[in-house]
Amino acid sequence: MKLIIGASGAVGIPLIKQLVQRGEALRALSSSEGSAERLRELGVQEVMVGDYRTDGVVEQAMADVESACYVPARFVADEFEIGKRIVDAAKGASLEHFLFCSAFHPQLHELSHHWQKLQVEEYLVDSDLLNTVVQPSMFMQNIRVEWSRIVEAGIYPRPYSPHSKMSVIDTDDLAEAMANIMTERKFQGASYQLAGPGPITHAEMAAVISEEIGKPVEAVHRDLNDWKSWAEGRGWTDYAITNYIAMCTHYDQHGFKYGNTITLAAILGREPIDYRAFVRKLVAQ
Repeated sequence: MKLIIGASGAVGIPLIKQLVQRGEALRALSSSEGSAERLRELGVQEVMVGDYRTDGVVEQAMADVESACYVPARFVADEFEIGKRIVDAAKGASLEHFLFCSAFHPQLHELSHHWQKLQVEEYLVDSDLLNTVVQPSMFMQNIRVEWSRIVEAGIYPRPYSPHSKMSVIDTDDLAEAMANIMTERKFQGASYQLAGPGPITHAEMAAVISEEIGKPVEAVHRDLNDWKSWAEGRGWTDYAITNYIAMCTHYDQHGFKYGNTITLAAILGREPIDYRAFVRKLVAQ
């Protein structure tokens, strides 16, 4: 049996689908009964509901599993402490393999949600567990947050320059690569920076979307204060807001580059999809 921690998010859901299609026996640790029910509907055989910050919960989830994958929640202030707890539980259970979903350029110490992942990577090295680390670039699927406005108003707003170059990846490709890593020993025991074709700017993304939906779309620079008001209205924590603003400031100055497809293509056994193919898939869905 394989354990997925962080199974209900942008990476976990497509990973679950991949592993279920392959007939893998799965357990997931979920934070709510609502998320747990969705995971059961996707085919996860065992779903535990519990908080990984609570003593004994992760250890119980690790019991009798062969390997585990940990996908951290976004913008959590105690991310490193959570990561340590999960790695310690994996070591205590003598897992055969541990897969950690880190971040593209985790060495960016000014971005705490990147830097804490690098600390988890270091902790994994010292754990002596057979481990694999994936460092995915920006998710193409992030556009879903703005999709209705793009289609209805022809505006693609981002809180940084639309001309910054970004490395991107389709989360379906990422999930397939992670499933290959979890099920094939030859891919285990390495760190992989993963990106699709690119880099690409949001202005270029908007041009592709415009061509595919047949109406003008413009990428615009959203004021960060406007975004902050939106985030506060949706209950974002101070930590999350501070780090998101730091991330956008970095993107504005430097973008999120560079990457290439060589590693991802090698793990997939095919070329990863480009942005146009992703948009066509999104429109079809």
